[in-house]
Amino acid sequence: MKTRLSIVGLLAMAAAAVLVLAACEAGAPSIDPVDRLIEVTGFEIKGTTNTDDLAVPEVDPSTLSAGYGYKAPGFDKDNPKNWRVETYIWGPGNMTAFQGDKIDLHTFILNGNSHMVRVEGPDGSTVVEDVEMNRGRTYNLKFDATQAGVYKLICLTHEPTMTADIVVLPTS
Repeated sequence: MKTRLSIVGLLAMAAAAVLVLAACEAGAPSIDPVDRLIEVTGFEIKGTTNTDDLAVPEVDPSTLSAGYGYKAPGFDKDNPKNWRVETYIWGPGNMTAFQGDKIDLHTFILNGNSHMVRVEGPDGSTVVEDVEMNRGRTYNLKFDATQAGVYKLICLTHEPTMTADIVVLPTS
């Protein structure tokens, strides 16, 4: 029964995609640009286990990227077999807007004392210059979404894990 539902679901999604593409090609009405407020939070995720359940990683994750952290067994004096990995991310990690929208990224930093943040356009150009963000504070990053494509909200301190996409769809 699950297989049948999955196939039916996939067929329904494919049919919907065909209808959307057909509408786009048929000259669907254009969408007027708006002032678009997008809420986003910068935070840290931590995962702890112990050496009885899982061996420590062969490679220290913190050597792979500034976006990863690692605490070896012994960091928790009460539970010396515990080890922990951590990473910084934006939530949500994917956002949507339309070409021509005036974007206001209202950001809140939950974890991490310092984040150097910028926004890059689909062509890689900087659309919001570097700004330092700190824990417990809010910031507004404003830009015009003049190009369709993927804009990147990047924490230069913790990339590649602390990167979010703002997908800007064409209006016609």
